[in-house]
Amino acid sequence: MAGREPLARRLRLTAVELAPRPDDLPTEIAWSGEIPPGIVGLLVATEWLDNVPLDVAVHTGDGWRYLLVDPLTGAESVGGPVGPEDAEWLATWWPVPDPEPDSPAGRDSALPTSVTDSRSSAGSGFRVARPAEGSSRTARSGPGCPEIPHGDHEIGTRAEVGRSRDAAWAEAVGRVDRGLALAVDYGHLRESRPVDGTVTGYRGGRQVPPVPDGSCDVTAHVAMDSVASAGERVAGCAYALGSQREGLRALGADGGRPPLSLAASDPAGYVRALAAASAVAELTDPAGLGGHWWLRQPVGIDPAPFMAR
Repeated sequence: MAGREPLARRLRLTAVELAPRPDDLPTEIAWSGEIPPGIVGLLVATEWLDNVPLDVAVHTGDGWRYLLVDPLTGAESVGGPVGPEDAEWLATWWPVPDPEPDSPAGRDSALPTSVTDSRSSAGSGFRVARPAEGSSRTARSGPGCPEIPHGDHEIGTRAEVGRSRDAAWAEAVGRVDRGLALAVDYGHLRESRPVDGTVTGYRGGRQVPPVPDGSCDVTAHVAMDSVASAGERVAGCAYALGSQREGLRALGADGGRPPLSLAASDPAGYVRALAAASAVAELTDPAGLGGHWWLRQPVGIDPAPFMAR
């Protein structure tokens, strides 16, 4: 250990991004369009999984069907039954809530239904998902946003089929030979899936209707437990799942205000410490960035240090 080079000299940083390399990026940081293989160290995927495309399904009287979206207008309609693999994923990871016996959904559950397919209406439909950031409001419920044509048909739960995210995370974990894979994202667990889904759009930092015409970022929250299970199968090692608030506090970042005595002895230092505390407070706010999930997946190392809360 005494003869080992300092960590700063041993680090090899690689940014993975489809966009062109920024002109001002330091030359010490490599730039790649895909995750490199043979990683020894730390792989961090921050708000990556919520942008991996997925299908959205809606639950009708005759089971799960794909939600179709016109790519020009965002108009939604109900398509055909989901495929066998998607049906299996939904049965495992997105159970349909039991309706209350006296609720409209419960009373109507036995009614016959029919389906409208957007491919027979104006425009060509395609399957799409849509996520939200720090808000339960979806663009579909907002003023002036498209609604699903129901026909004779009562539509219940909508689900975001996370098989593509599972596969993406499993592949990412497979690129780590030894170390830790960390996914940071907004998400949810099996026992508390959002009934109306989470797909939404963002443009210039503002929430907008998720029209998939290339004018906005279309995103959806992540089924974190499903993704974690997929990564665990590849790593052959248990994972840990907790909030960003828990993770940062475990690392010693609590957002506490610096002592007022510092303002008298070192005013500039007090201002710096206060700014740092404000940043940590924002990162640990459970109603904001602190609500991110941290999925920690050890690979080829002792998992014990990463399991502590």
